[in-house]
Amino acid sequence: MKFALTTGQRRLAAVIFVSAAFLAPLAGCGKDEKKAEAEKSVDAIAMFETPAIAKQLIEPIIGTGTIAPAKTTTLGPRVTGIIDKIDVYVGARVKEGDPLFHTRDVEIRLRVAELENQVKLAKAEVRNTSRAFERANELHASGFVSNGGLDNAQAAKDAANAKLGIAQAQLASAKQMLDDCTVRAPFDGVITRRDVDEGKYMATMGGMMGMSAPGGGSDVPGMGGGGGGGGVLQIMKIDIVAAIVQIPETDLKRIKVGTKGKIVIDSMGRSFDSYVVILNDLIDTNTRGVEVRLPILNADYAVKPGLFARAELYPEPRNVLALKRSALQGTENSRYVFVAENGVAKRVPVKVRQIDAESVEVLSGLSEGQRALTGPNLPLLAEGIPVKIETVAANTAETEADAASTPQ
Repeated sequence: MKFALTTGQRRLAAVIFVSAAFLAPLAGCGKDEKKAEAEKSVDAIAMFETPAIAKQLIEPIIGTGTIAPAKTTTLGPRVTGIIDKIDVYVGARVKEGDPLFHTRDVEIRLRVAELENQVKLAKAEVRNTSRAFERANELHASGFVSNGGLDNAQAAKDAANAKLGIAQAQLASAKQMLDDCTVRAPFDGVITRRDVDEGKYMATMGGMMGMSAPGGGSDVPGMGGGGGGGGVLQIMKIDIVAAIVQIPETDLKRIKVGTKGKIVIDSMGRSFDSYVVILNDLIDTNTRGVEVRLPILNADYAVKPGLFARAELYPEPRNVLALKRSALQGTENSRYVFVAENGVAKRVPVKVRQIDAESVEVLSGLSEGQRALTGPNLPLLAEGIPVKIETVAANTAETEADAASTPQ
């Protein structure tokens, strides 16, 4: 069956056909634009940003060395003779003035007794000559004694006084020798070496035995210092000890007396806060090192001389431009970072210096506040690739995740 269309119906059909033909290309154009935008959004790589930040940096100076006592003295006899008695042993704690060892003193005691009697005789002679002078002086006033006689009496008196003075000096010397037969501790300390036993005959070596310098060793060659074996005992003062360490001469300009530091003794598993108390003016020409000394209070004698020690010195801080190492790309000789510019990645060459495992110091290439791209997609970046910057919150979360996954 066929239906005939009226004139109005034919006109309506024509309008619908024309409209459909006109709108079809427009609909297709809208889809293409949305597709292009979607493709562009997919191609942009999600990245985080980390800023270059100005901060103060303290770079520790590391040195190694040895623990040394405050004082070391090797003690020998003060009087030539046989070592009769040694009162202490290695490891003994002694106080200043405690007796340490004795030289046989029998002959000296006899000499003291002899000189005491000589002093008595000299005093008696002084009394006699003094009385004789007084009588001569009285008779001289009466004219019974000549001037020559008075002068003779005066001379006899003066000679007797001189003899008394000599006898008294000799007695004092002998008593000092008797006292020197007992060698006493020159300071509070600990006995660290014993070179001889009782019965050993020892000379005083010119009376210079036992001279030593604070901090260890003798200033007189061959005079018993530093393990030379020329003395009887060695004593060390260790209620205060010092770490004697060497640092590179290149760091000399960064430290001074008073620079704070920390001493680490690995064998004890302990560390001690300290400071530079001595900065040696002599540079070691073999090691190109500078000697510094840092004291440690050691009232319990726990820190032993000779222990290996490490020192960390903390000089004054300096201003640096710091950047997270995670933003760094390239090799050691060709470092660079990426920054976002007009929505795309731009490669920026930089020169850096290592600070620690997480940060570097930017020497050139970036300015303060400038942001470098970072994140897990960093290896995918190249010059001109579109990037999409994640929010600060996301960046923080990503940083915490990286920190949690970083081996300690």
